[in-house]
Amino acid sequence: NGRPRKLSRGDLVGDGSERALQIGLGVGVSARSLHRQNVRVDVVEIDPAVHEAAVRFFGLPKSLNAVHLMDGRRFINEAPAGTYDYIVHDVFTGGSVPAALFSQSAVGQLRRILRPDGVLAMNYVGVPNDRRTLSHIVSTLRTAFPSVRCFAEVIEDLDAAVNMMFFASAEPADFEITPDVLQAIGVDTIRGVMLSKMLDHELDLATVADAPDARPITDDWNPLSAWQVPTAAKHWHTMRKLFPSKYWLNF
Repeated sequence: NGRPRKLSRGDLVGDGSERALQIGLGVGVSARSLHRQNVRVDVVEIDPAVHEAAVRFFGLPKSLNAVHLMDGRRFINEAPAGTYDYIVHDVFTGGSVPAALFSQSAVGQLRRILRPDGVLAMNYVGVPNDRRTLSHIVSTLRTAFPSVRCFAEVIEDLDAAVNMMFFASAEPADFEITPDVLQAIGVDTIRGVMLSKMLDHELDLATVADAPDARPITDDWNPLSAWQVPTAAKHWHTMRKLFPSKYWLNF
């Protein structure tokens, strides 16, 4: 309709008509939150052990709309068109992301299974100052989505590896993070703190989108795995500082 889609729910609970797809479960925070908002949630997770842990130890509801223990790329290739209002794409694991889920073909499938006014939220863990990688990701997303915005977890050190969330949609997404929304979430919660700073952490994609060598990542040309090696190495060292050697040797 040419108007920005406003993304703001506060403490409002939906009527059950909205559907969301979560690709990559983790401990299930996003899926659980959407479920509480009366959104019908489908989860795609390749590792059954991750799903079991999310249910047993992190309170993932057993009443989600569906859980698919399978490869995410295969799922989006086979899912019906125009199914989802929201897709949460969060597949970071072991210091990197599976490159096949960031290609132009994968992005095209994500657009196909979204409803016309649907929104894709794609998490990428990397370095904000890595203009080469970001320019190619932005170019790839823009092959299917006219509007692309990106927000970093933190901006104090742009050379550090952080979560960067891309929001892609047919029309510009307008985020309304009002005091009522923060109050409903919990101002002092991690989620509330992150949302209160979110708009101040937007990355200027104009500085990377026009890079002279930027082009979409494809299934035939996908350098993302190689480009993630430095970030993966940093993650490896960081995790070994957080957990003792006994953990890595036994688990």
